[in-house]
Amino acid sequence: MTETSSRHIRFRGRSFPVLALEPESPLSEWIERLDAHLARTPAFFRDKSIAVDVSGLGLARSGVVGLMRDLSERGIRVMGITGVELSWASADLPPILAGGRPVPCADGATSESAKTADGASSGQLSPEQQDAFEEIGRALGGPRKHGLGKASAPEATQAATVPPLIVNSPVRSGQSISHPEGDVTVIGSVASGAEVIAGGSVHIYGALRGRVMAGAYGEMRSRIFCRRLEAELLAVGGVYIMADEIEANVRSQAVQAWLENETVKIARLD
Repeated sequence: MTETSSRHIRFRGRSFPVLALEPESPLSEWIERLDAHLARTPAFFRDKSIAVDVSGLGLARSGVVGLMRDLSERGIRVMGITGVELSWASADLPPILAGGRPVPCADGATSESAKTADGASSGQLSPEQQDAFEEIGRALGGPRKHGLGKASAPEATQAATVPPLIVNSPVRSGQSISHPEGDVTVIGSVASGAEVIAGGSVHIYGALRGRVMAGAYGEMRSRIFCRRLEAELLAVGGVYIMADEIEANVRSQAVQAWLENETVKIARLD
């Protein structure tokens, strides 16, 4: 089998407009990979709500503030943070999330991301903000004790025990199919501009021209299968590969994609 692979920044989520970033150590190298990604696809984070899980970095508060500044300078809109002390909540950081909800600032101030559109503090979240925070909480694996740690083992293995979602028609441009607890099978093609997100594996019995995220909640054993690969983006377990990085020898072929050693690998099925 012919294989291709690539190593990237990691994200999770059950819809592409709401994603959870997981920076890795050493942070300077992760920032370099982020810059390389932005150089290839400068609009990737545009109009997206982003949460940042820093639990694997061991940063002091000043380090988290610096990271948020670095992301802001790159046009990344951070709606929430997890993996830090809840007592750090203050106006100079995006909201700290606990169970998918922002922790109030100790001094009564309002974080920049939790202000109303005109910049005034309303004291309460708008429905749109609340929806975004709840979605971010789900993207980060649900409630956490003290805002730290990863999803529990039952959550991480839930995808294997839930019946698959069968889609008996092509997925048209602009459509989004989401089944965060299990596998998704599409009897037909996935058009450019469409997306399929699954907690487990994704099977496309047709051409894949849109975006697919398998193992959206960190199920690293998930795979993507399709009869004809022309995808805009593939992601497995939060690690992705973009269209311009897919090698020519697997384009327009029947393939499978999986995660191995923190890289997405693609191999022809013939």
